[in-house]
Amino acid sequence: MAGEARRGPGPRGGAVRELLLLLLLLCLRVPSGRPYNVDTESALLYRGPPNTLFGYSLVLHGHGANRWLVVGAPTARWLANASVVNPGAIYRCRIGGNPGLTCEQLQLGSPSGEPCGKTCLEERDNQWLGVTLSRQPGENGSIVTCGHRWKNIFYIKNENKLPMGVCYGMPSDLRTELSKRIAPCYQGSSSICRAST
Repeated sequence: MAGEARRGPGPRGGAVRELLLLLLLLCLRVPSGRPYNVDTESALLYRGPPNTLFGYSLVLHGHGANRWLVVGAPTARWLANASVVNPGAIYRCRIGGNPGLTCEQLQLGSPSGEPCGKTCLEERDNQWLGVTLSRQPGENGSIVTCGHRWKNIFYIKNENKLPMGVCYGMPSDLRTELSKRIAPCYQGSSSICRAST
């Protein structure tokens, strides 16, 4: 049987075996996820106004003995100025000592608006304030929230709305009267900016 082909692993079978061995070694070296439990029996369930996207962003916050859940609601209406259309808001919800699980809307900036520069006129309608929330690490860190759809409409006569976005920084005690507006893209003239709110 000199004309018969020899059976055996051949070059193809060896390559498959090497590939399987490599995959096995990779599986042994790659760390796997660690399991954890979510406590569903003593969960805290905070509810915000309907149709506000309440809970779109969240941050846990502590100041002194107080513990808060700070919640973004990007399409909320302002209690202090109903003429602004769905500007978005943030809420603070006390953790502990809050049997009704209530949350309080925080008013950032002036409800009637504030000057933003000599070539700036703000439009806060649908600005999505609260779409992002961030907190400095450590005890008593400050909080920043942003609305990426805030617009400068100073040049509206030229049919230009400049979507620049706006942020507000708040001190760790959440005193809104000390909040500061941050508009990194406003440079005093129409310009292009990328600020990743």
